[in-house]
Amino acid sequence: MKRFLFAILFTLAFASQANAFTMDVQGGIVNHASELTKFNLNIYGHWWYPIDQMLFVGVGSGYQEIDNVSLVPLSASLWIRLPIGSQILPVATGDLGYLFGSDHQMFWRTGGGVDIKNGDNSSILLMSGYQFLEHAGKGYVYLQAGILIEL
Repeated sequence: MKRFLFAILFTLAFASQANAFTMDVQGGIVNHASELTKFNLNIYGHWWYPIDQMLFVGVGSGYQEIDNVSLVPLSASLWIRLPIGSQILPVATGDLGYLFGSDHQMFWRTGGGVDIKNGDNSSILLMSGYQFLEHAGKGYVYLQAGILIEL
């Protein structure tokens, strides 16, 4: 746990010195793979430190509701734009963190999607992926859409 907290503080220290402001906000659902028709709210956002135009590291947080349990995730995050396309770019993401709430536990998530460029400073995001809760031993699928702002 100490290593995880150190990693988050290290990321925050670098992100606070960034010349560019980059963040995303996404909303959607998170459900067990066999129950995709249920609606469990998933709102997630990241504050990114851009290494270059294709690679970002940062911290993420938000709100999740899984099986009527409210959780607040806090994670260290990685975002990679793949160099395929010009206006629509595929992306790969990864998060490792902790879910705070009555059913608190470690989690990780990995996913991907498309980054649809609106111009130089904003994108529309369509994302999906897999999230695993360590203590519960369950995996969940998430689908979300959002916006990325780069200044």
